[in-house]
Amino acid sequence: MKFFLLTHLLIYSLFALDHWETAIFSYDQWKYEVPLVELPSSWKDIEFDDDIWNENVGGFGYADNDDGTVIDATISVYLRKLFSVSDKSKLSKAVLSADYDDGFVAYINGIEIGRSYNLSEPGSFVPFDQTTEYDHEATMYDNGLPENFIIDSLKLDSVLVQGTNVLAIQVHNVGIGSSDMSSNFFLTFGIVDDSQFFSPTPDWFQEPISFEESNLPILLINTYGEDIPDDPRIPAYMGIINNESGTNHINDPFNEYDGHITIERRGNSSQWQDKPPYRFETVDGEGENYNVELMGMPEENDWVLYAPWQDKTMIRNVLAYQLSNEIGRYASKTQYIELFINEEYQGVYVLMEKIKRDRNRVDISTLNPDEISGDDVTGGYILKFDWYYTGDNIGGFESGYDGMTYNYHYPKPSDIVPEQESYIQNYIADFEDIMLDSDYSNHSTGYPSIINIESFIDFILLQELAKNVDAYRLSTYIYKDKESVDNKLFAGPIWDFNHGFGNCDYGETWEIDNWLLEYNPEGGDQMAFWWELLWQDENFQLKTAERYTELRETIFSENFIYSIIDSAVSELGESVNRNFIRWPILGTYIWPNYYVFESYDDEVNYLKSWISDRLLWMDGQILLLDIHKNEISSEYKITSIYPNPFNPIANIQYKLIKDSYVKIRIFDVSGKIVNELVSQKEKSGIRLIKWNATNDFGHQVSTGVYLFEIQIDNNYSETRKIMFLK
Repeated sequence: MKFFLLTHLLIYSLFALDHWETAIFSYDQWKYEVPLVELPSSWKDIEFDDDIWNENVGGFGYADNDDGTVIDATISVYLRKLFSVSDKSKLSKAVLSADYDDGFVAYINGIEIGRSYNLSEPGSFVPFDQTTEYDHEATMYDNGLPENFIIDSLKLDSVLVQGTNVLAIQVHNVGIGSSDMSSNFFLTFGIVDDSQFFSPTPDWFQEPISFEESNLPILLINTYGEDIPDDPRIPAYMGIINNESGTNHINDPFNEYDGHITIERRGNSSQWQDKPPYRFETVDGEGENYNVELMGMPEENDWVLYAPWQDKTMIRNVLAYQLSNEIGRYASKTQYIELFINEEYQGVYVLMEKIKRDRNRVDISTLNPDEISGDDVTGGYILKFDWYYTGDNIGGFESGYDGMTYNYHYPKPSDIVPEQESYIQNYIADFEDIMLDSDYSNHSTGYPSIINIESFIDFILLQELAKNVDAYRLSTYIYKDKESVDNKLFAGPIWDFNHGFGNCDYGETWEIDNWLLEYNPEGGDQMAFWWELLWQDENFQLKTAERYTELRETIFSENFIYSIIDSAVSELGESVNRNFIRWPILGTYIWPNYYVFESYDDEVNYLKSWISDRLLWMDGQILLLDIHKNEISSEYKITSIYPNPFNPIANIQYKLIKDSYVKIRIFDVSGKIVNELVSQKEKSGIRLIKWNATNDFGHQVSTGVYLFEIQIDNNYSETRKIMFLK
C-alpha cells in the first residue's frame, strides 16, 4: 500500500487561532424525520429536499429532562441543520459537541465527521433500524459535559463549502424497549483572527488545550481525518519531537521519528474508555514493517500507546515494569509522552513495547511454519491466559482438567501449524498431569523438572506485591524455548497493572492482608489449578521466602520503590495538569477505583502508603514461610501497633501460630467495651486489623487512651494501651 507523503506542516497545521464561535446549538430549529423505511442515501447531502420533514426545537428524545422535542419510541431519528460559511479560510478547525443516548453518526455535506464507537466501523453504512452495540448515557442534563469530536484543519477544508452547508446526524437507540433517547449537538468553529461569523460559545464549552512546550516527548499522529477503529489498522503519519535539551516545543521539527505508521485501538474493555489505548506499527512508504528505535528502546515495529485512565497516578504500570526489569525479568520498556491525534490534544500516554518474540523482548527462538519435528518444534512458544476470543485472543486450546484456555500469542493462531499445535498442547498436558500427581514436587519427576522455578517465583512476587486482580488468569503469559536452548517452561512477562496496588474495588484486592493466589473467582476467568498447587508446596514456599528476603533488602525496599514513583512524578511535571484539564476525572469514580481522591498528590500518596502496608504484611507472612532459616516463636503475640498515638487509623498486627478463634475488643479506661473488632476463627500467620477510632455504632470516639485486648482460643490474652489524638 502506498501512502502520500505528509510534511510537518500537514501533521501540525494551524494550531494557532484567535477565538471560538458556535454555529449550531442543540436548541436551534432542526429538521427531523423518524424513519419507518430506509431513507435515500442523499438525505445527508446539501441538495436533499427536506421540505416534507418535520421541524422543531432540537434535542429529540423521550422527555427525560434533556429534550426540546418529544418523539415516540423509535430505533432512530434523522436530523438536518443548515448553516452558512462566508469565508472558510478563516475557520481553522471545528468541534462537534455531542450529548447522546445511545449512538450517532454525523456528517457535513454528506461526509462523515464523527460517530460513536457503538455503531459499526467508521465510514460504514448504518441502516435506519440498526441498534447500537451497547448503551450510552447522555450527561448534560445532570451537569455533565458533552463528548467532543475534533475536525482538524485538513478534514474541515475538505468538507466545508463557501456558502450554505448542512450538518446531518442519524441518532440510534440501543433497542426499541429503551426508556430513554437523547440527541443534543453543537457545532463550534475555531476562528484564526478577530472576525465574527457566528455566536458566542456556550458557557460549558472548553476549547482544545493550548499547548506550547513539554519536558516530555511530543508524539503527533495524523490519520487523514479517519477515526481510529478497533480493527483493522489504518494508515497514518507520525512525528515525534524529542530534543536533547529536554524541552520540546510543538513547532519543533520531528527528530525522533518522521514517517508512516498503521494504527488501531487495542485492549478489551479499555478500548471503549474515553481515553482509549492504541497499537501501532512503524512502516515504510510501501506499508511494509519498518524496524526503528524509539526513545532509546531497541528497534522493532510493534508498539503500544497505553492510556492511563483508571490509574490516576499514571504510574502503576510503569512502576511494575521497571521493578520487573530491575529484578532481571523482561518487561516492556516505557516512556511517557504527550499525544496529539489530528491536532487534538489527547493527554499523557505511555509509549511501550508490545509483548512479542524478539531478541530484545521475549528472547526465545523463532518458530517458522516449516519447523515441525525434532528440536525445531520444541520451542518458540508464548501462551497467554485472558478472555477468550477477545482482542488478540482468537485461538488456543483448553486445559484437560479445568476448562482454562491457553491462547496462542506466538506463533499467532493464523501462523501456527498442526504439528506445532500438537507439540505445545501435549507439553502442557504433560505439565498438568505432573501437577495432579501425588508426588508433583519430586525434584526429578515433578514440576522442578519442567518449569523454571525462579521465573515463577519472581512472577508471583511481582503480582502479589501489587495484588494485581488480573494476575494468574488475565493478561498472564508463559513461554517456552527450544529444548536445545532451555527445556523449561517460564512465567512472564508481566502485563497490565493499572488495577493493582490498591486500585480495585472487587475481589478484596484493596486489602493488604491476604494472598491473591487464594482468590479464585468462579466463572470463565478463573486461574489455572496449578498456580495454587505450586503455592502450597513447602519447597516452593521456602524458595519464595529466600527470594523475597533478598529482594526486600534492595529492589523491594520502600526507598527504592519510592524513588521510582518520585522519579515518575518529576518526569511527568506540568503534563499532569494538562492531562487532567483534558480529562477532568480527579475526584471522580472511574471503574474500578476503590479510593477516589480530589488531587493528584493524594493519589500518589495513597499509592505509596498502600505499598508500604502491603510490604509490611508480606514481611510477616514470608517470615512464617521461611521456617528452615528462621526460628519461629511458638507463642502468640501482638507484634506491633502503629502509629501510636494515632489519627485517623491504627494498624494492629498479631501472630497466630495455628488456626485459632480470635476475639479482639477495644475498651475505654473505665473498662467499658467501645468496639468489638473481631470475633471469628482465623488462619495462622501474621494478621492485621485496623481501627478507625469508632465505636460499635460507627460514631467517632473521644480523644484519649484506650485498651486493645486480644483473646485467642480462651487460653491466651494480651492487652495494650493505644492513644487516639484528634
